[in-house]
Amino acid sequence: MVQTRGVRVRIVAGSLFALLLGLFSYAAVLDGAASSMPWCETTPISWDLFQCPAPADAVHRNEAAAIHMTIRWHARYSVTSRGRTWVGHVESVAVTNTMEPSLSWVVPGKADDRVLGHEQAHFDLNEVYRRKLEIVLSSVQADSGSKDGALDALHEALHRKAEEILERLEAVQARYDAESGHGNNPAGQARWEAQIAAWLRDPAAAP
Repeated sequence: MVQTRGVRVRIVAGSLFALLLGLFSYAAVLDGAASSMPWCETTPISWDLFQCPAPADAVHRNEAAAIHMTIRWHARYSVTSRGRTWVGHVESVAVTNTMEPSLSWVVPGKADDRVLGHEQAHFDLNEVYRRKLEIVLSSVQADSGSKDGALDALHEALHRKAEEILERLEAVQARYDAESGHGNNPAGQARWEAQIAAWLRDPAAAP
């Protein structure tokens, strides 16, 4: 049995500033960090989870808050011999979507329900793609004429597919910010919340 894993850190700010700077990054994050809060359908985020002090120049920025989220994935896989071909297949996949309170912040005096709802929808959208990633990675296969070749091919296929899904998430998060006006467009915000709710029910339908 072979294992592989990946991490994507996503920082979302509640304004155009985040969209322009593209605040996406990769990081080596320790699994099981004590500060991480997993997404939960029955436990929405609250302002007490935004524990990082706002940047010194935050009062001069357009964004009112920034939520820091992490998607981690971990796959176990193996290979079997089929005549002259070795086939690699996934045994199990675990994907998590967490908020990092110690890295999330809100500008003092701007912690209102509208901004919080916008940030919650970012977290919900991450959850859509957590579910989609789990579905997609579970079905990845690869084959080769050798055992090691099949293992290498499957490892590469898993990381390639994960990167593809997470790049889609990045693009959709940016669209959400743009079309909702970072929560300042009530009609756009409502449309996106309805769309995200539908995707949570059927993550395979997400682009």
